[in-house]
Amino acid sequence: MIWGLLGLILVVVVLALTITQKNVGRALPLAAIIVVGIIGFFAWYQDHELKLSKQRIPAAEVELVDMQLSNEARGVNTITGRIRNHSQQYTLVEVRVQVSMEDCIDQHCEVIDQTGVTLKPTVPPGQARDFRERIYFKSNLAPRGKPELKYQVVSTRGE
Repeated sequence: MIWGLLGLILVVVVLALTITQKNVGRALPLAAIIVVGIIGFFAWYQDHELKLSKQRIPAAEVELVDMQLSNEARGVNTITGRIRNHSQQYTLVEVRVQVSMEDCIDQHCEVIDQTGVTLKPTVPPGQARDFRERIYFKSNLAPRGKPELKYQVVSTRGE
């Protein structure tokens, strides 16, 4: 994308200078305006494409299975599992997951810590991939009852 942008800018500058060789004083401002316009268009296009990529695969079409959390060191954990992409059209390239640690006593659970993790798998339509990612909880609270982990897909990005 960037090489195409630079090539297009170079072509516009050369074209503007060639057309108005007799009057370089007018050609340079014209070339500058065209270059700024092209850069603005590409910036808008990338922003537009990013917004579209975040809407292609609804969170409901992404399934997290076999999720496990292992403690490696104080405050450092590893989350593993499998991501299933139920979209029939788009490849999943990013998933934002909210992980909540709950303390459950007598069937009453309360969240004692929460964090987010961004997973960057490449999961083609209708397929699944395993993942492993480090995750950091903010507090060092120890559950008084049974610890439970809840996972929720917050956002996705598809191509």
